[in-house]
Amino acid sequence: MTIMARMAGRLLRRGLTGFVALLLGVALFELIQPLVADSLGGPRGLEPFLRALPPALQALTRSRPEFIAVSGLAGYLSLGFTHPLYLVLAATTIVGFGCRSLAGEMERGTIQLALSRSMSRPRVYGARVLGVVVVALALAVAGPVGMIAGMVIAEPEGGFVYRYFVPTALATALLFWAIGGLTLLGSAAASTTGRAVAWATAGLIVFYFVDYFASLWEILKPLEPLSIFDYYDPAQALVNGALPWSNVLILGLIGLAGVLGGLLVFVHRDLPT
Repeated sequence: MTIMARMAGRLLRRGLTGFVALLLGVALFELIQPLVADSLGGPRGLEPFLRALPPALQALTRSRPEFIAVSGLAGYLSLGFTHPLYLVLAATTIVGFGCRSLAGEMERGTIQLALSRSMSRPRVYGARVLGVVVVALALAVAGPVGMIAGMVIAEPEGGFVYRYFVPTALATALLFWAIGGLTLLGSAAASTTGRAVAWATAGLIVFYFVDYFASLWEILKPLEPLSIFDYYDPAQALVNGALPWSNVLILGLIGLAGVLGGLLVFVHRDLPT
């Protein structure tokens, strides 16, 4: 475990500047949300603003004016964790690490260096899994920290329970774990970083738009459970402080299935020389 932790640390340090920049981007984006809420006049000004948005834009940001009317400030702030920009920043971070640390090292041939030091393939792969966990947890913490800073600065009107950030962070961490696990599966099967990134990006786009169009087009409703975003509900976490156990279980299992699938592929594949 110590060896895997050291290797994961080295992998994280190689892209540390970009990693920190993306974490700051996530935190800054969430910091802005309370400032926007305050500028719109708190809960009283939020509902008319959201009702003015076209239905397609409401679906894109997963915002429901009637939900905001009931949940107030917390409901509006939860939109910061479903906004496309937040998801893009977070997905870029975790996909970038998963692809760079596995497919990228196979492409460059540097993974052979670790294997030449009497390290088994499962241990080498385990270091990547540990790195994904660290990245997912860092992203899950960065958002709430940024939003708390925004709340302190803006002090917007409306009731809010700060301890509900804990289940919200768990909801985001589970989504990132699922994305990371699937990314490792693709990264283990790919021979180049570009191909691994393309596979991961294409998969996330399909997942996102299945979830998006299912809310607009009834014919796609049966396909909605096939999207990982269908099991991601930070709004319930931030408003009610609760997560459906079915969502926790499914996202956890999706990430685990991706990790185990990637392990099987990596252990049995021929590595490029």
